Amino acid sequence: HALDPGVSNHTSQRSRRMKVVVSGASGFIGRHAVNSLIQAGHEVIALSRGGNPPVPGVTRWVQCDLSRPEEWSLEADFEGVDVLLHLAASGVDPKTAVWATCFETNVTAAMRLWLAAVNAGVRRIVNCGTCFEYGSAATAHLAIPTTAAPQPLSPYAASKAAATMILHGIAASSNIQAISLRPCVVFGEGEPEHRLWPSLRRAALAGTDLPMTSGFQVRDFMPVELLAERLCEAVTREDLRAGRLLVENVGSGAPKSVREFATEWWGRWGGTGKLLFCVLPDRPSECPRMVPLIGTAERVGLGR
Repeated sequence: HALDPGVSNHTSQRSRRMKVVVSGASGFIGRHAVNSLIQAGHEVIALSRGGNPPVPGVTRWVQCDLSRPEEWSLEADFEGVDVLLHLAASGVDPKTAVWATCFETNVTAAMRLWLAAVNAGVRRIVNCGTCFEYGSAATAHLAIPTTAAPQPLSPYAASKAAATMILHGIAASSNIQAISLRPCVVFGEGEPEHRLWPSLRRAALAGTDLPMTSGFQVRDFMPVELLAERLCEAVTREDLRAGRLLVENVGSGAPKSVREFATEWWGRWGGTGKLLFCVLPDRPSECPRMVPLIGTAERVGLGR
């Protein structure tokens, strides 16, 4: 499973074709990431709980619920695999996030999958984390560095932060390469309909008003295509070291308020209704500013 240099913005050259297992492949980010991998010439084995049709070009589609280990055995699916790209997650929507479910899926099931991959000989794990792992630590930074100690404020964020620490330990103890990318707010085609960007589009095209919060929250809004590109690059990056987890913020690098983001897209779609700011309450635990510092990374773990 030796990893050759690959195409990326991180001192890489053109790579050989990689065999990649992608968890959460039928999800919002997963489908875009799978498409990017296939377009880059990689072989993809897609893991999913089901519900969506397979993405064209996938070598094999494996339906499994990672939270139910008694129902699956992935040894054969990891045979000859170079990289595990882990995107499966629970609790992204704070309205429906449950502490127990988030930790069962994002921590226990993730750990189980990572260890199965390592035991099968996979030497690189690429994980999609979140900037919300930083939580209230964001209030001390105009732009949050990866060195900021996480202070998560939700079940989803806390479970993702815990999973990052587990991946740190697995990388060190198993001497594998690992990277966790932390986007802030990801948006685009295929996003769940209840979220901001699809809600804006639906109301704008229908010519109706849209009730919103204050909109003063500042975020880095990242197009899902850009995140998919970064995840695909991470599969072949040559700057990863065995035994260390590399944590890296990713984003557009152009933070803006929710008001600015909403107004911009409202105009693009020609919305004739009104954006009704301050009609909905802001979430009490929500940070007013969550902006990642882009272009810096922190290696976590013991040197090798």
